[in-house]
Amino acid sequence: MISGTTVKHFAYCPQIVRLEAMGFTERVTEAMREGLEVDREKTVNFLYGVLKPLNIVAKPIFRYNDLVGSPDYVLFFNNYVTPLDIKQGKERIDHVMQILFYLYIMEMKGFNVKEGLLYYVQQGRLKKVRYSFRERNYVARIIDEIRDAMKGKVKVTQPASKCKNCGFFHWCRPKIKGIIAEIE
Repeated sequence: MISGTTVKHFAYCPQIVRLEAMGFTERVTEAMREGLEVDREKTVNFLYGVLKPLNIVAKPIFRYNDLVGSPDYVLFFNNYVTPLDIKQGKERIDHVMQILFYLYIMEMKGFNVKEGLLYYVQQGRLKKVRYSFRERNYVARIIDEIRDAMKGKVKVTQPASKCKNCGFFHWCRPKIKGIIAEIE
């Protein structure tokens, strides 16, 4: 099964996806625990007033084939729906990939979607992520790459600093050569 977390992990390092497929789990850090303690009700009340959706549903679960996604919220407007994820810290590409994944599943389930939203609590910043045929094709390619990674068909070369800060480091054991890490 491929989830929003799988997509997020793939964006960080495809090897994580392989390790999870083999049954390994990530070491939970203090920063991860803090990320779960966001005052979501206060944030939603703020966004409700700013975005003015007709309705908001918390933590819905969408399933399509072997894909499953659960954005923090789905906002319902007149002609479309929008997933919203609340994030701590700075903007990162894995956040965008995750919200695009939710949009993809929702579209496959028949929802009219055109954008996703990321709300960065610490900055008080709302980021809109557009969704069209280009993004749909991108997500479809990423899903195929994730399936390959789950089967161990991906070689990874990346900055060693990413590996040293990874919750899977002690299982992965990458070959570190200077500032580069290689994983086969």
